[in-house]
Amino acid sequence: MKKFWMLAVALTAMQATAFAQTDYSSMSATGRGGVINTFAHDYQAIGVNPANLGRSNYTVSFTLLEGGLGVSSKAFTHDIIRDFADRADNEGSISMAERQKYAKAFTSDDVLNIGANMHTLAISVNLPKIGGFGFSNRQRMLGHAGFNKNFSELLFLGQDAPIVQQTGANEVVYVADIFDGTELKASWVNEWNFSYGRKLIDLPGINIYAGAGYKYLQGLALYEFSAKNGEVKAYSASSPVLDIDYEKYLNDPKFSYNDADEFLSPVGKGHGFDVGLSAEVAKIVKLGVSITDIGTMRWTENLLQGQDKGFKLSDIKTDEDYDFEGAIDIAQQIVDTAMTFTAVDALETDLPTRFRAGVGVKLGSKVEVGLDYVHALNDAPGNLTQDFVGLGINVMPTPFFRLSSGVSTGAGDKVNLPIGITFVTPVYEFGISTRDITAPFTDENPGASFAFAFLRFKIGKLQVL
Repeated sequence: MKKFWMLAVALTAMQATAFAQTDYSSMSATGRGGVINTFAHDYQAIGVNPANLGRSNYTVSFTLLEGGLGVSSKAFTHDIIRDFADRADNEGSISMAERQKYAKAFTSDDVLNIGANMHTLAISVNLPKIGGFGFSNRQRMLGHAGFNKNFSELLFLGQDAPIVQQTGANEVVYVADIFDGTELKASWVNEWNFSYGRKLIDLPGINIYAGAGYKYLQGLALYEFSAKNGEVKAYSASSPVLDIDYEKYLNDPKFSYNDADEFLSPVGKGHGFDVGLSAEVAKIVKLGVSITDIGTMRWTENLLQGQDKGFKLSDIKTDEDYDFEGAIDIAQQIVDTAMTFTAVDALETDLPTRFRAGVGVKLGSKVEVGLDYVHALNDAPGNLTQDFVGLGINVMPTPFFRLSSGVSTGAGDKVNLPIGITFVTPVYEFGISTRDITAPFTDENPGASFAFAFLRFKIGKLQVL
């Protein structure tokens, strides 16, 4: 049984286009490096700050199939990526010197941060004196991998890893002791969101808005294998679309098997909430604070949970001709050997709750600048591993062309220089963006990101007071 399927996806993702750990469901936000809290004022506010729905500029705004994807890492280099690509095309064993190089490089808290987001539909409707309503459906895929020294060395050196040489052949070791600091987390959720925001206070110099959102969540995949400060967590659940073999668990009365033919058949369900406040001062300064993804999910189908009952390092077998596929096999062996997986009735997990704050300033009619801060309020699968800080800017050199840029850092990533280009008309928009224009070209810790929106529409221009 492929309990380590998410790691296999993560390690092979660098051979093709991959993902990153921040939200790419908004093309505009990606072009500002993730800065969005004070900029969003229609369906883009859904899931970010619902209060901003109360100050939409149009009666109806909607988008179809808007999203993006990206990857960030503090372990990968261009040389390692080229090695991975070459080995994928040309089979052959990896020398011990190369394996030692990889083991050292992959000893990192941020081996890989991955994510992808897609709005199948997002729409907002603003009714003067009543407020703004928003509805959306999106796919959210988030993940994080970090390896401690022992895990990385076992992954690439196998029985030649120092921890193996220092441990007796029959000595029992525990995940909590030897893998402390290792984290593998991933989730895939189908999200339905309904949000509402409206103006609460209307004074000559200041307008204050409040909003809330409810989301119904269908869990399609969940994976965690982590050891931190003596606490070990290991569980997995996956939709039939991922084609995981659960045959050995079918006769277990605690195992609830989902083999539905539907493409997005959930194995977990949950409920979440967003709340937010925003203000506009003198029609120039914007302020916003929000808390998103407050809630839990309950996973009940295709669910396995692991226990740290101890294992022998000598039970992890490696081939003499080591290759990258061998690394995936060893990764699966490590988890399968180290943990005892059993079926369980249900598991409840927190949503990746985040605190968001932003401040923005309009510099005339053509320029707007904003500063965002995002902080993870828990360590749920898919949440940020570091605080995010970003400075974003929108410039309208002509009425039909918007340029976005800025600088951002955190969220397990380096300093990013984003850029976005949007073609604007009174009723239609389309554009593309990247979170870091320099990422594909840097020698150390390269990455990639891309976001797109080709079907944005706006109906009924409003006079915003």
